[in-house]
Amino acid sequence: MDKSIVMHMKKIISSLCAFLLIFGLVGSSFTNTANAETNSSAHNEYGFEKELDSIFNEKQAIILNQEVLNLENQINDYLDKIPYTEEEFESMSDEEFDRVYATYFNNEEFLNLESEHKEAYEALEAQQINMQPMIAPLLVPILASVARVALQTVVKQGTRVASTYLKKHIKNIGKNYSVTWNIKNSNKKVTTLLMIQHKPTKRPVFRLDNGSLHAHLTPGTSTWFWHFHIGGTPTAMKQHHSLRAIIPAKHKPKSSLTLY
Repeated sequence: MDKSIVMHMKKIISSLCAFLLIFGLVGSSFTNTANAETNSSAHNEYGFEKELDSIFNEKQAIILNQEVLNLENQINDYLDKIPYTEEEFESMSDEEFDRVYATYFNNEEFLNLESEHKEAYEALEAQQINMQPMIAPLLVPILASVARVALQTVVKQGTRVASTYLKKHIKNIGKNYSVTWNIKNSNKKVTTLLMIQHKPTKRPVFRLDNGSLHAHLTPGTSTWFWHFHIGGTPTAMKQHHSLRAIIPAKHKPKSSLTLY
């Protein structure tokens, strides 16, 4: 073959290779840019959806919290209408007390309020991931919603009613837990109405207490208030929980006290 033809063909092939190489690089650049834009768009879309979810969850939590408070106010109003004082409950015979208790605490109206409160509070807990009754590795055998209603009953109707109410909810707590009632101080005053302990670790997981919250309020006060502790860890049990209706508005809670 003529050398000039061979040389000409080599130039054509070289030019073609160069063209293909450049085209490949440019095409790759366009592809990478498109992928980057797609990834960026997907990331922005994910971030936007996450923000929307956060806003929705926050609004949902506000709605649920208001629902819980409304139900607790209804329970409070219901308890106010019970025509017996703490002293009268204490002086009743067992038969009379059982009859009166069944009339007011096992009737349809109260049971419906209790059930609605439990459902709303559990939904609120799931939203806020706050004060979980189940804290690994221990299962607290009483719900925070039950503790809050018990707190209302002990303040309104006294320890006899609250004890009966709580006993109904801890009948089946299992063999891994022990229950202690009516722990008193040296002056024979009840300081803990109920304590539930995890037997294997001897760790308290629930206490319904009556005592000073002086160190947990600003300004402090020597007045005793009913409150509860709930949780599967020592740290969780250090937190105090009470109701705003119990503690005067002039006393502000510190971080170690949660008021509802």
